[in-house]
This record gives sequence, C-alpha cells and structure tokens, in this order.
Amino acid sequence: MTTTFVPHPTGRPSLGALGAFRAVPDRVTPTQVYRRRRMVAALVLATTIFCGTLVAGELAGRVNGVPGGAPAGAAGEPVVYVVQPGDTLWAIAERLTPAGIDVRHTVDRLTIAAGGPLLQPGQRIELPVGG
Repeated sequence: MTTTFVPHPTGRPSLGALGAFRAVPDRVTPTQVYRRRRMVAALVLATTIFCGTLVAGELAGRVNGVPGGAPAGAAGEPVVYVVQPGDTLWAIAERLTPAGIDVRHTVDRLTIAAGGPLLQPGQRIELPVGG
C-alpha cells in the first residue's frame, strides 16, 4: 500500500519539511475484503480441525487395534430371525426398518428371504444385511 503526503490543514511549516505533512492512504480497504479474509481463515481453520479429527481417530484406532471404519455392507453377519406365533412380514419389517424408510421395501426383501409370503412359527428367516 502506498501513501501520499498532503499538506497539514493548519499549514504550519515550523515542524520541519516532513512534519507539515500527514500520511493519507491511497485507498481504503472495503469491509468486503475483510469479510472474505475472515471467511477464508474460518474455512482453513475448520478444514484443519476436521482433518486433525480424522487423523486422531485413525491413530486412536491403531492404538486400540481397530484402525478405520468397517465398509458399509461388510460389517457383521446376516441375522437369523425365528418366526414367533402371530408374526407377519409387516410386523417384522416395521421392527427392522429405520425411521423414514418405506416399510414396503423391507417387506419385499423379507418375502424373498422367507421364500414366499406365508410364515410358520419356528421358521428361520435369514435377514439380508445392507440395502
């Protein structure tokens, strides 16, 4: 940033050659520039914290012997459900389906896994894992 010297409003030259002048910046930095700088700094800080959290989690996992997370659909084994008297595909599907998911998709998957729409008490249904 460069400055321009303008004469002092009182015009008193007794302060020396440079004392009679005051520094005035060529242009004033608008507040938008400061706002952008703050946003970039906040973004860099948030990214640093996020990456640090991931690295810390991975290091903690290695210390505990369980590095990283399990890939989706690969965790666990299929669940075997034993049909109880009075159970229906809809009742089982409502218990298994997470909130916000259409129950009909789970009923379709259970029908395929059970080999048809009819259930018998004591029947074992291998519930498919994942979507």
